[in-house]
Amino acid sequence: MKALRALRILRGGAAAALAALGLLLLPSPGAATASPVYVLRVTLRGRIDGARLHEIEQAIRRRDDAARALGREVALRVEADSTGGEIFTAMQIGRLLRRAGASLSVRRGASCLSACVFALMGAMRTGVADGARIGIHRPSLGPGHDGPAELTSVPFTLYADEMRVSRRLVDDMLALPPGRICLLSVADLARYGIAASGS
Repeated sequence: MKALRALRILRGGAAAALAALGLLLLPSPGAATASPVYVLRVTLRGRIDGARLHEIEQAIRRRDDAARALGREVALRVEADSTGGEIFTAMQIGRLLRRAGASLSVRRGASCLSACVFALMGAMRTGVADGARIGIHRPSLGPGHDGPAELTSVPFTLYADEMRVSRRLVDDMLALPPGRICLLSVADLARYGIAASGS
């Protein structure tokens, strides 16, 4: 309903309609005559848990509603700043981002550490600003998951395959001593098969 109301507003004032939908109107990166790009931005901030998953699900629904109201494609861009959380929830978020064709960015001063990297793996495109931190460490599944790391890592390697990311990323996580974080550069991400651009 919100999208339909915004569509009515659009006829009289594009800026008000876009604000009602929570959208930004950005210039096309192509030629000056190209159509502008509609973008819905959402943040993935704090501990990754069920609440963050719900926020991403809501954002995708808003994006789809906006696309229907506008009669054109709307891009979904996620801005991440998280030091981790629940790994399997992050994997769910990653799958949602992949299906939605979403991009993910980490701004200067922001972090995407631990479980957040699993969400990042699902993004179609990744932007990493100078001064941003992307980091991995040895996965911990918490209570009730006390098997050998080589066995408990199976869901992670299958997820990496699903996202078409190198299994080497999971291997490198498991090789880290407990409690140590390894920071990754844009070049490191590329070696793992994660398309990332710096800024």
